[in-house]
Amino acid sequence: MRRREFLPVLAAPLLAAPALAQQPERVWRLGALAAARYPVEAIQQFTLPELAKLGFVEGRNLTFHGISADGAYERLPALARELVEAKPDVILAVAPSAIRAARAATRTIPIVMAYAGEDPVAAGWAESYARPGGNVTGVVMLSPELDGKRLQVLHDAFPARRRIGVLHHPTGMSTPNVSAIQAAAGKVGLEILSFQAAGRENYEAAFDAIRMAGVDTLAVASAPVFVGDAGLIAEAALKAGLPTICEHPEMARKGCLISYSANIQALRQRTAVFVARILTGTPPGNLPIEEPTSFELWVNMRTAKALGIELPPTLLARADEVIE
Repeated sequence: MRRREFLPVLAAPLLAAPALAQQPERVWRLGALAAARYPVEAIQQFTLPELAKLGFVEGRNLTFHGISADGAYERLPALARELVEAKPDVILAVAPSAIRAARAATRTIPIVMAYAGEDPVAAGWAESYARPGGNVTGVVMLSPELDGKRLQVLHDAFPARRRIGVLHHPTGMSTPNVSAIQAAAGKVGLEILSFQAAGRENYEAAFDAIRMAGVDTLAVASAPVFVGDAGLIAEAALKAGLPTICEHPEMARKGCLISYSANIQALRQRTAVFVARILTGTPPGNLPIEEPTSFELWVNMRTAKALGIELPPTLLARADEVIE
């Protein structure tokens, strides 16, 4: 994989164990809130090891309490209040729905966005990117811009296909997302058809509607639930004979033809730095909100062969990862 750089807005050195020596008996409490199970599992698998490198080791001086709504977004406000009652030192909130619920539940416990798909200033979570001011900071991965960019990548891969389906979660397709997709489509004269699915119980009906509409290719919009259900979505798209572009590299691993996203590993590393800075005394309102500047394109050639399609050499040359 070609390596690209991440914008170092937080230009502080990574914390090491000596920074913790002043409080040898202290055990920090990290909470996490997400709409789906996969983001919580990813924090355990990827973010906690990054925190361990900074001296915060689960089972030694860190406890972790992750809560998932398991796709039931309406449960997030109550779950956020439950998490706040556990009195964590920091809350990791994944995606706008969880960030919104966490902020409604507390204005005092620091909240690290991992990652915001909305503009946190426009949403009222922060005063500015440079100086958030309140209890919310972290990493922004604006989904409207990325959803629009994915549509462009999909068109570059299949320029002759003009009828594009967009699969989105009912809670996730905001006006900015729709505007970004429509703007990208309008530039190249594509027809956009929108389809909803709230979770695994809805995919069969959604793909029936997609097939009946005569869609040529499919863009799967940003949603934590879709990342967790990537295998199901990829299988349904393959049965429908649809080339698909998805949000997350994990979705390409599980069978989506193409994924395009910010560099997820870099985001996880930076999220860990935010948590570590807060745990060692920096107020969240003083930590500038970061945006990624590195992005990754993944291509699953096994899926391409199963679909019986050839991808343009220019697309493969641009890919950061090709799954054979």
